[in-house]
Amino acid sequence: MSRSLGIPVKLLHEASGHIVTVELKSGELYRGSMVECEDNWNCQLESITYTAKVPSLLV
Repeated sequence: MSRSLGIPVKLLHEASGHIVTVELKSGELYRGSMVECEDNWNCQLESITYTAKVPSLLV
């Protein structure tokens, strides 16, 4: 079975060394310099800024 990487994973690897913003499913944001990443989308960031999800106010 061939193990070729798709374009999104290749793009993720190209982002190593650059400032990136990661948004989790929960809505939390992490922005920092990507140190390394894996094919399964695990990423290591340094010098991060964390932004919590702000709940929308419905009136």
